[in-house]
Amino acid sequence: MIKYSDFKKFFLYILIGSLVIAAGVAVVTVLVGEFNEVLSRSLWTIGTAVIHSLVSLGLLWDNDRQNTFENFSFFINILFFIIGLSFITSIFGIWKIFPIEIIWKLFQSYAIIVATAFHGDTLSKALDKEKYMSMIAYANYIFVIIVGLMLQPIIFIDNATRVLGDMYFRILGASAIIDGTLSVLLIIFYKLYMSKHPKIQENPMDPAVENKKPAGKSSIWVWLLIIYLIILVLRWLF
Repeated sequence: MIKYSDFKKFFLYILIGSLVIAAGVAVVTVLVGEFNEVLSRSLWTIGTAVIHSLVSLGLLWDNDRQNTFENFSFFINILFFIIGLSFITSIFGIWKIFPIEIIWKLFQSYAIIVATAFHGDTLSKALDKEKYMSMIAYANYIFVIIVGLMLQPIIFIDNATRVLGDMYFRILGASAIIDGTLSVLLIIFYKLYMSKHPKIQENPMDPAVENKKPAGKSSIWVWLLIIYLIILVLRWLF
């Protein structure tokens, strides 16, 4: 079984090591008297390691408050995997292994994957409550996956509107509408279910379990992800 305290130590060690190395690079820069491109990229690499370590630690500390890892296990596993990919992608960008345009597109793709995983994990909380709710959730899964997959080519293909054609975006729009409609219906039916079963703790993260740690407000990381996705959508539209 994974001990999350070990994760904290691991990321803390990375953070401490990165800061020590950054200080060492800064000292060398001062002694040499020249801040060349290699030193600059080295500092950016260390800074990237610090940022990703802080994000990981933030998730671990958030789990202590809201029990996020247990309630959204699939989403968290995907998120940690994407954080690792994000770090590697950042290094490729810093050292110019990939063009900056490719790096930006990869980050957009990662955001879509994380959002899809979060959406799917949220839908799983409605399973095994009522048969009709499970059926809606499974149908919703299909359209969540369709929308997530159809967004990927738009990110990587230049002039996607012309290349993919109008019908592609019509199908994407229709799928997104169905996806959103099913999600709203599931929320409504879930609320009705909770009103009929007052003894079940009203925890949006895991409503089937009693006496579980209160969820409190939504995780700050979820809100940051939502804001980031809104920015991406606005960018595609305008």
